[in-house]
Formats: sequence, structure tokens, C-alpha cells
Amino acid sequence: MRIQLIRYRLDYSNGSCKGCQSALPSIVLDDFLFLGNLQNALNCELLEQLGIQHILNVCDFGLSEKIHQKFNVIEIPLMDAIHVDIKQHFDRTNTLLHSIYLKKERCLVHCAAGVSRSATIVLAYLMKYHHETLELAFSSLMVKRPQIFPNEGFLLQLVRYENELMKSKEIDQNEVSSHINSDDRQNAYDAIVDDKVDNNPIETLNEFKEKHDIHTTTTISNNEL
Repeated sequence: MRIQLIRYRLDYSNGSCKGCQSALPSIVLDDFLFLGNLQNALNCELLEQLGIQHILNVCDFGLSEKIHQKFNVIEIPLMDAIHVDIKQHFDRTNTLLHSIYLKKERCLVHCAAGVSRSATIVLAYLMKYHHETLELAFSSLMVKRPQIFPNEGFLLQLVRYENELMKSKEIDQNEVSSHINSDDRQNAYDAIVDDKVDNNPIETLNEFKEKHDIHTTTTISNNEL
């Protein structure tokens, strides 16, 4: 079953983007949600150019005092390891992100590389507030940031979270992924427990329009930390 889940992840990424890097964070939802790395979060000029007001840091490196003074920083220190219980934070991060959305403000979610921990947090948000299956959320996010690659433990926890959202009718069971059948999903739920891997819909995903172009690629590259 675990091999099937890893295959499910690799079916999207083909394993080719795991080490991809981007000078800019990825725009997940227009004028609201950005997904990036630690370097992005430490670049004051970049954050100001993007109009970021909030930073959700889910890596095990704290941000500088300068960043804390200029932005509203929420830090949830997490290691990128399969035994880490990231799911326990989903309610908090989902509520936080949705409150920022309702205020029409912008937030950067980041970890060290913007690949596993922060991607998992963003996937949980898309599943909860866009009512998307894991498959749909994963494929939608990969369009925005091809290098996403949650570790196996995080993926298992996302499957478990999807099961919960299905039971609460927040995800339509008719939209369940064809890649992982219902038996596999139940097995995934059981595996997480056994191994101790410790309702308002919002706007649909839209491409970042040219009018929002930051046109600072050269400037950013010269000022990256």
C-alpha cells in the first residue's frame, strides 16, 4: 500500500522536479496565497514587492528579527520527516489562512525548499476550503509549483485528512481520485494509526494575470540572500 502511495506521488512529478528551485515564490491563489522557500522569506525587498503581509513558516529555522518586525510571522517549527505529525496543525493553519483571505491580504507559506512541509499545509487548505480531493489539489498545485514533493508520511496524513473531509461532506465522494481507490484510502488511514505517523467555498484557482507582473526578476536575483 505504501508503494502505491509513493507511486501516486511520482505519477504527478515523474520524480524530475524534486530538486527544482525558483527565484520567486509560486502564486497559488491570486492576491492571496504564495508558496515558497526560506530564501524567499528572508528577502525583505521581495516580500514588499509582492505585497506580503503575513508569513507562515513551517520549517525548523526561525526568521530574523528584521522580518518579524516588518511582517506578521507565524512559526510552526516542523522537521521534514515521515514520523512528524503535521496533520495536527491543519485546523490551525486552515483557519489562519482563511482569515487572511477574508481580510483580502497576502500570505507566504514556506519551509526550507517549498517542496514538502509548506506544500502539505497548502494542500490541506485547498482540500478544506476549495473542497478538492487530494488528487485534484495535488495536480492543481503542481501546475503552480511543479517541484512539490510531500514526504511519504505527510502524504499518508493528507489521505487520512481527505477521508475525514469526505465523511463530513466537505469533499464530494463522487470526485474521489481514480488513482487510489476507497480500499487503499482506508488502508492508508489504518497505516497512519498503526504506525503512529505522528464551509465557505472560495474563488477557484486563477492564473496570475500579467497586470500583476512583479517585473523584478533581475532586481530580485541581485538581492537574494
